[in-house]
Amino acid sequence: MMDDSQLRKLLVCISLKRDEMIYYAETSGLSEKKTLEISQELDNLIVHYQKETLSVKNKTYFYKK
Repeated sequence: MMDDSQLRKLLVCISLKRDEMIYYAETSGLSEKKTLEISQELDNLIVHYQKETLSVKNKTYFYKK
């Protein structure tokens, strides 16, 4: 499980990857291989963040019962 500092770093990585994807999409096109690769990397980062935050929420809920 990630702590708050690690989650914030992950959010920064997501933001930077999003900016990178937008740059490649605008300069190379949406269907270019590089744009799609970066999009998949962004998806993976977002899924990782969601799993981490869901894990924390589930544990918090579980302990409140």
